[in-house]
Amino acid sequence: MAKISNVFSKEEVKKSVHPKRITKWIHYTKLVRNDKQYCDAKDKEEIEGLADIIEADGMVLQDLLVKKLDADEYKIIAGHKRHAACKLLVEERGKKEFEFLPCFEQNISDIQAEFQIYSSNCHHEETPYEIMHKLERMQYLINNYPEEFPEIQGGRMVDRLAKKYNLSKSTVGEYLTISKNLGDTAMDEFQKGEIDKSAAVTLASMPEEDQDQALSQGRKTDKELKAYKKEVLEPTSNEILTAYDELDIREIDCPDRKETCKKLIERYGKSHLGQTSDTINISCTPKTITINGKEITWNRFVKLIEKVIPAYQVEVQAKKEKKKLYFEKRELQVSYETYDRLLSGQQRCILVKDDTYQEAELVDIYAIASDGSETESIEFTITYINKQDSGIEKGYSILNLEMIPIFC
Repeated sequence: MAKISNVFSKEEVKKSVHPKRITKWIHYTKLVRNDKQYCDAKDKEEIEGLADIIEADGMVLQDLLVKKLDADEYKIIAGHKRHAACKLLVEERGKKEFEFLPCFEQNISDIQAEFQIYSSNCHHEETPYEIMHKLERMQYLINNYPEEFPEIQGGRMVDRLAKKYNLSKSTVGEYLTISKNLGDTAMDEFQKGEIDKSAAVTLASMPEEDQDQALSQGRKTDKELKAYKKEVLEPTSNEILTAYDELDIREIDCPDRKETCKKLIERYGKSHLGQTSDTINISCTPKTITINGKEITWNRFVKLIEKVIPAYQVEVQAKKEKKKLYFEKRELQVSYETYDRLLSGQQRCILVKDDTYQEAELVDIYAIASDGSETESIEFTITYINKQDSGIEKGYSILNLEMIPIFC
């Protein structure tokens, strides 16, 4: 059994001791505004409101963070609005008891002091521009002064910033894209609140001269800017179809358009293909394809292909080109009114007394005109079949049809 004397003779366990936080009371005239401060009060009313709260409390409840400049001056790191509110209380309301503010002096580098300006602004409702500026500067400081932030791993920076400010990683990425790619004119509009974050993201995807051109036309909403981009910066449907034919994309295209995108990058992007003809000028990189001077990503190119040549048509074409078709092409007679509506696109579905049709099957549809003559047969493909809905008799099917364009 252990002796009581031995228990008391054991070496006392040392506890970690945090540095004491000593409050200094500094006259408001000795506190200097930080030139890195990025989110000032929106108006005097905001400062007056804060002054009312401080006056009601009878004191400033939270210490200002400051850094010593010389024997008689301190630069504010956090607390600019509290300082402004106390200045107002003293100079405009005659409340001399608020001349001295509680401060905590930070003995840190200028780099860390700037970083703390951004990290400590958590009670201010920031504008999208202020959020962008904060994230941009924090990224800059971390990347360019890694020795000042040894605890932050560069590769995880976006994750850390996103978590700290309750933003998704994609949102942080969008703000950083805006800071990197927005031109001077657009940035000024963003700072003034003339364009919102979504519009700024769209503008940031354009060359600066096109940003300026779009804004000069009064296009400031995201919808208007996307329309401008589509009109001016993206290839037209005819250019997409021409590129599709010129590059012989048909032979590598497949219904899985993600797979098509991979094949395009492998075949044309990585080889930096360049091709010029009388009708089109194409150049490729691993990331983009440029058609008649209009640069887009491969992913966007495939999405534009999908608009003019839907994936189901690729499947139909593949069936047509095989020596042995999976299905025999059928002929289907419909009423002249139905034929006319199918041809004009007013009708997409028909009810047939046959439940043997299959999706992607080709059907030649015709009708008998009022004079007894047979109309031209038009080729359709079956995109969907409904055989099970209530109300459909056994042996019947509802076919959803899509007319096959001539280019297929």
